[in-house]
Amino acid sequence: MRIRIQKRAEVSGGAPACPHIDHVDGQEQPDGFSLPLDYEIEGDLIGTIAVGLPVFVARDTRNGVKMSGQFMTSVVTEVTENQFRTQNSVYNYKFL
Repeated sequence: MRIRIQKRAEVSGGAPACPHIDHVDGQEQPDGFSLPLDYEIEGDLIGTIAVGLPVFVARDTRNGVKMSGQFMTSVVTEVTENQFRTQNSVYNYKFL
């Protein structure tokens, strides 16, 4: 299922968002940081969005640029109609 996911906020007690200036697309985040705010991907959802599991996406677009790769979140703690929360972040999502 095709999906767009955008990071909207940090979660208190989780890893803080990496500042945009320190983020390099395609590289791991500096130790102790999660993806920057407003990071956005599109691709094919692998599995489901469910509490207790990470979200996996076979990504083909990252921040508006065509770029194949894999996207994985920390474990999901809450799911609503168009948003999910993980141990580190709050994401908006939309099925395309």
